[in-house]
Parts: sequence; C-alpha cells; structure tokens
Amino acid sequence: MAMLDENAKKEVSKRLNGLKSAVTIVYFDRKSQLNEDIKALLSEFAGLSGNIKLEMHDMEKDRAAAEKYGVELAPVMILKSAHVKGDARFYGIPSGHEFAAFLEILKMAGGELKGDEGMRKFFDSTSGIKLEVFTTPTCPHCPASAYVALKFAMMSPKVKGYVYEATEFPDVARKYQVMSVPKTVINEGRGEFVGGYAEDLVFLQIKKALSG
Repeated sequence: MAMLDENAKKEVSKRLNGLKSAVTIVYFDRKSQLNEDIKALLSEFAGLSGNIKLEMHDMEKDRAAAEKYGVELAPVMILKSAHVKGDARFYGIPSGHEFAAFLEILKMAGGELKGDEGMRKFFDSTSGIKLEVFTTPTCPHCPASAYVALKFAMMSPKVKGYVYEATEFPDVARKYQVMSVPKTVINEGRGEFVGGYAEDLVFLQIKKALSG
C-alpha cells in the first residue's frame, strides 16, 4: 500500500536530494498495522533516494541484532551515517507535523549537521546524556523538540536522543507522567521541561539538570 501520493513523493524526493551522504535507517518492527505502514513509508523513502539505505529487523526473532543496538521497544528507527556520532532514534511513525521534521532530520544525518562547537565539547566531556522527547502528530511545537534532541545525539557519542510518539508508547509516557507535549526528559528524570525550546535554551536545561 502506497503511503505517499504523487505530490508528496515529489516533495520528499526534492528534500532527500539534499542528502550529501548515505543514511541507514535501522528499523525494528512490532507486529501491527502501524508496523506495515512504517515499513511501506521507509521503502518509499528508499525508492526516492539512493542515499537512503534500510536495515530491517524483527525485534522478537532477531534478538542478536536487538541486543547489538540495545532495542527493547518497537517500532523504532535508528539513524546511522558518517555524521551521526551518538544514538538517534525515532519510536513510532513520523506522521502529522512530525513528517516534515523527520525529512529534515534525515537531511541532517546525511550531512547538513551544523552544531555549535562549544556544545559539542560540553557533550563530549560528560559521562552521558539521554534526552527522551514525547510528541504527538497534531502538536505544532513538537517537531522543534524532536529536531533538537536528535541533532544533539548526532553531535556527540555521549548523547542519546530518543523521540517517542506518545500515544504509541503509553507505558513510557506514563512512566514520566507526560500530560502535555512536547515534553523532554533528561537522564531518565534528572531534569525535564515542557515546550518547544530553541536549542540554546535546551542546552541550558541540560546543563542545569547535570549540575543539580
């Protein structure tokens, strides 16, 4: 089943043509209709750009791969490229407002990453930072939070950036008492904030959480 109409395919192709190098999307599935939709969408992305590579796994059957990537929940897309230094993941399907943001995230992974050197050095100096961002497809402020978390994850091997479509992962959202989105959780609750902030403000929130 095609996920994109012809106009959408043209727009996606136009955006993905900006990829300067290959991006591998490592996908772990979970049996559901949503899983089939995500696989169809990713296949269409790969068909529209030679720089999009797919690595598909069944989380339950391919336990070795799941352990290698540290995957315990699915569906999840893990982004890999020469420009991705840390652990950048998107849990669920990038739909609604998240769709265009996900394309920009792919472009960033494909070579358009322009990170602040001071931030990069700070991230590298830490013992580790985990950013978990909760979004919904109808939230207009969520893409900014998702973009920043995944950008920071691409900048440093010390950063994990995990974006969750909250309604698809209610147990994780409940763990962090997500009542509104976007919500960002730092190091599993050491810090948190609600709202779509610019990256310099997110950086200050991270520093505050680590120093607390």
